[in-house]
Amino acid sequence: MSSMQYPLSLLWATPLVAFLGYASHRASLCTVRAVGDVLESRRFERFGGFLRAMLWAMLLTLPALLLMPSLYAAPTPTAPLWLGLGGGFLFGLGAALNGGCSFSTLQRLADADWRMLATLAGFIIGVAAWQLAPPLFTLNSQPGHPSPAWLMAALALLVIWAGVEIRALWPHRRGLRERLGADAYSPRATAVLLGLGAGALYLGFGPWTYTYTLRGSVSALAGDPVAPPATQLLLVPVLLLGMMISAWRRGAWHKARPATGWPLNLGGGLLMGLGGALIPGGNDTLLLRLIPTLTPHSLWIYLMLVAGVAGGLLLKRAALNPAPAARRPDDDRSC
Repeated sequence: MSSMQYPLSLLWATPLVAFLGYASHRASLCTVRAVGDVLESRRFERFGGFLRAMLWAMLLTLPALLLMPSLYAAPTPTAPLWLGLGGGFLFGLGAALNGGCSFSTLQRLADADWRMLATLAGFIIGVAAWQLAPPLFTLNSQPGHPSPAWLMAALALLVIWAGVEIRALWPHRRGLRERLGADAYSPRATAVLLGLGAGALYLGFGPWTYTYTLRGSVSALAGDPVAPPATQLLLVPVLLLGMMISAWRRGAWHKARPATGWPLNLGGGLLMGLGGALIPGGNDTLLLRLIPTLTPHSLWIYLMLVAGVAGGLLLKRAALNPAPAARRPDDDRSC
């Protein structure tokens, strides 16, 4: 996409990204919270919302891969699989320590939780540290395109699934203004907005998620010759602005936020940055760009990210609730 096309794309991408920020804040999207739901109460509703958003994004990207195969390309540089898996685990572990993934870090910052500034600082430091370190691997070549027959079969299944989803949403007869003004959006409704919006942004604007953009910008400052377009950087504050509007309408700015605990956020952000340098990006990039465009190994990397979140939550639980030490028999001796 030429430099002249990017300003034109901003005319529709800017309000769309702001609305996606608003909607994601209303839905309280968070992979850490989704994993916590599974560990604590075996509830999968939040994971279902992420899965639906990924499938809605795929519904737009698969036809593009059939009609415009040049859109299908793995991010460059591409690390070996084992490093990508390790990056996913590091990102998930850091998100658990931080108490929020890439989505909820911005959401909590919009709620005036200033500890998230430490998280973003840690992310930047982690990406820069990896970029400045001596190269540890040889870059892989770009993979081939998926089979058109396979893409058409997958697209047919997605169309059937989308019809079922729309039918499930149809009985809710609330007006559009009432739905948009609701204090909380349902995971199923948010998935439609986020998935279709993300798919449209990828087709018309290229990689747009804030972790991917932030990672590319930091890498460029650290010496990487490939940098994201300057106009793409505008979408990061626009996404935050949409979340801030939602937070303001909820009255979240009037709630006090504790200032303690920021070193944990800084450490969590550092691990997220190291992992995000390898993915590249975060869970938002995996769910809304890499998996929907069928980037090789992206699904396995996301599963490793989820495993990292689960491991981090279990470590935090063990640290906060240590098991009582076993008593020796002679401890119960009477006088």
